[in-house]
This record gives sequence, C-alpha cells and structure tokens, in this order.
Amino acid sequence: MRSTNDATEARSDYADAGGEPCVYLSFDDGPNPLCTPAILDVLAQHRTPATFCVIGAYAAAQPQLIQRII
Repeated sequence: MRSTNDATEARSDYADAGGEPCVYLSFDDGPNPLCTPAILDVLAQHRTPATFCVIGAYAAAQPQLIQRII
C-alpha cells in the first residue's frame, strides 16, 4: 500500500475481480481462547471474511472456536 498526499487516504495496489480495492485478512497460529473470540465477533459484526490457519493441537483443545471459525 502506498500513501497519498492526503493523510486520510491510502492507495492499494490490490483489487478484487471487479477492480475494487480490497484487503485479505489471515490469522495464524490459533485458535487462541483469549483473542480469537473477539476477532470473530468483529469479523461477524462487519460481515468480513478471513482465513484462519490453525495449529492442530490448539484446534483440538478449542473445538467451540473451530466451529465459530468454520
């Protein structure tokens, strides 16, 4: 991302298939019972998709969070 002269605007070099600027979110090394629920709440509130790359042992220990992620 490159900033413009206006401090309130930013230019993205990435666009979706329709040419609209976009951002891709990914969260790694979870789920973490302390922060993943809050992240999921914010994503749901804004109807924003994200990719979660989880660690098997953490996923096995947090099946409720895995259900929320999927």
